[in-house]
Amino acid sequence: MLQTFTAIVLRPTPVQEGGLVVSFLTEHGERVVGLARGAKKPAAKWVSAFEPLGLVRLGLFGKEQADLKRVTRCELQHSPLTLGHLEASLVAACLADLFDRIAKEGVEDERLFRLLSRCARALKAQPDRALAILAYAEHWLLHCLGLLPDSRRCGRCGREDAPLVALREEGGWRCAACTPVDPATALPPGVREHLRALRTLPAEEAPAPGGDEAARAITFLLRERLLRECGASRSYEVLHRVLA
Repeated sequence: MLQTFTAIVLRPTPVQEGGLVVSFLTEHGERVVGLARGAKKPAAKWVSAFEPLGLVRLGLFGKEQADLKRVTRCELQHSPLTLGHLEASLVAACLADLFDRIAKEGVEDERLFRLLSRCARALKAQPDRALAILAYAEHWLLHCLGLLPDSRRCGRCGREDAPLVALREEGGWRCAACTPVDPATALPPGVREHLRALRTLPAEEAPAPGGDEAARAITFLLRERLLRECGASRSYEVLHRVLA
């Protein structure tokens, strides 16, 4: 059976005889995997089509229940990569790794495709804001996974105006009005405002993750929670090592 999709490239893995096993995120938000025979050979027709986060028109051939189908078509429509921009390339690798871990075969979630599409296009348009785009994606991935409590109100008392001072595993965000917290461990002022910006602004205008103390605290907190859910990521290790 032949299937065609619009899809985003996630992870290409080299195999014998110059081939690649490639995972994709389809337009329906499902992870699919295909074998591209000879894709790494210099004369291959798909030689530039399998870069992480590339938007492609994909054809897969194989039995419906087969774990690995054959790639028959992979036409590159959009690439987020900017030549010579190391930070954007590192962030693209992190995003591809995250979505490869979170998207599931046989499970459709169109929010994942919409989110990754927006981030890829923002990365192409504004590579200098790559880290802000990554933090934006991390926030919304936690939301898609049901792991991000509503920050508009305190999870304990329901207040919407008091500063947020903590994030609890049970009960979500806590505010200063109902939760005594040691000032040394309390979240800094501006957390509620930073979370509102992540929630309401488009990817192109996402707030800088190192812009102030609140932004740094929330970026660290949400990234730690996401990676705890997804498992250790070599892409993040490389990102932190190179940009340290």
